[in-house]
Amino acid sequence: MKKFLTAAIAIIVMAAFINAEQERPFLQLHKLEGKWIMKTKRGTIIGEEWIKVDDSYLQNKGFFIKGADTIITERVLLKETKEGIFYTSTVEDQNNKQPIPFKLTSSVDHTFIFENPEHDFPKRIIYQLISSDSLHAYIDAGADKGGKRQNFYFQKQH
Repeated sequence: MKKFLTAAIAIIVMAAFINAEQERPFLQLHKLEGKWIMKTKRGTIIGEEWIKVDDSYLQNKGFFIKGADTIITERVLLKETKEGIFYTSTVEDQNNKQPIPFKLTSSVDHTFIFENPEHDFPKRIIYQLISSDSLHAYIDAGADKGGKRQNFYFQKQH
């Protein structure tokens, strides 16, 4: 009986943890933490480095490496607030270095869609966690617009 009770408690605790992660997409976004790299055909390395600040706040710096130079191209704040989850991007050479917020509008099957229909381009930023060390991210002009899309296929560095 004691073994049964212990097993039942363990199952309840695991189910509560799984349900909490499903209810709170931000916890799934914690899987972004770490350094992600994509090598291009031209020999340039593009990357993102995500740092968990706390349970509702991640920071990212986007960069590219060419030769011996590392150039920071973007800084991102990913934050959960009472208004929602926001991916706020500040790009070094765009928008007068002003932060642009994108609100999480969908989180299904480890795919997270952030949108800002008022922004010129991109209107959407999509992160799809393929596995624990594979990430497909892309930006586009919106679901109904077709056309321009930039893909980024990252591998996690260990």
